[in-house]
Amino acid sequence: MKFTTPLALLLCASFTSATALPQKNVISYDALNRNRVPCSQRGSSAANCKPGAEANPYTRGCSKIDRCRGGSRK
Repeated sequence: MKFTTPLALLLCASFTSATALPQKNVISYDALNRNRVPCSQRGSSAANCKPGAEANPYTRGCSKIDRCRGGSRK
């Protein structure tokens, strides 16, 4: 009886330390934004710091020789 009580306490302590909460393996948004000056203009993204400008303007990929969208038809 004297031996089982300390043994039970030792087993409980080892199980609780083995099942400790796992560490997070992620980087927080605060850490990503440190030492960075954000775009000071309102309404524009950080990638394109010009007010109202498109980051990637749409292009159809069609030349005038193909006579598509805006090309002349004769």
